[in-house]
Amino acid sequence: MSKVKTYLLDSNQQQNDTLVEDTIYGIVNENAIPYRNVEAKEVPTETTEIEILFNPNKKEVDVYPWQTILLILGVFVVGFAKAFSNNRFKQSLKSLFNYSVAQEITREEKVFFHRANLLLTLNHIICISLFIFYLNDRIHFSYTKSPITAFMLIPLFLIVIYTLKYIFSKVLFFIFNDLSLSNEYIFNISLYNLLLGVFLIPILGLCYFSGLSTSIILTYFALPAISISLIMRLFRLVIIGKSRGVSYFYIFLYICTLEILPLVALYRFFILK
Repeated sequence: MSKVKTYLLDSNQQQNDTLVEDTIYGIVNENAIPYRNVEAKEVPTETTEIEILFNPNKKEVDVYPWQTILLILGVFVVGFAKAFSNNRFKQSLKSLFNYSVAQEITREEKVFFHRANLLLTLNHIICISLFIFYLNDRIHFSYTKSPITAFMLIPLFLIVIYTLKYIFSKVLFFIFNDLSLSNEYIFNISLYNLLLGVFLIPILGLCYFSGLSTSIILTYFALPAISISLIMRLFRLVIIGKSRGVSYFYIFLYICTLEILPLVALYRFFILK
């Protein structure tokens, strides 16, 4: 609080003026101190151009919405197989590189109709169909039917081909009186098909949402993944045939008939029209 005191002023000032003493600095009548108004000078401001380090632009993606939905569905299907059938999922991964683990799985009751196998088969059908449709779309750019109708023909063709292979294998091994070998063969073939389906998920993501050209994706991603899957599958067929005493000539003939011929048919009818 400031103390208020009354002082006797000179003749130039009124006698009854009330002066205020500043108790902090000891200044009496601070308001009487003369001061000078100085106009503030305007300091010139330099305008510097801001460098934009990242300027995201909207990218137009030439993909149908249902293609994205099906790809996301494939991701969820693989996630469900891993989450709800973890043991079988791990066994399937081991059986890709260990033939004895694959033999143990074929001795189980649910060889083909296990939940993990069904989910991964669904993902395989979805991803293979999307990849073939993508190649067809990039090569031809036109359809005699609607795009969704043209797409639905691909999984239908795949289901027919796999069903015929399954029936032919059963009949063939029934003739040779070795039905256990048919289950082992079909399971190992489907195993590497499922692996290819998982490989195609990130590849399709590159196809749909990256700026890479189709030739680069095919050369550096798609063809190596397909080649790895086919080589591993053919190598497993040779191991199965050798363990059962099958001649290499019959193994080669079987590979050409039931492995290479369906691929040629897929390429001929849906890609190279």
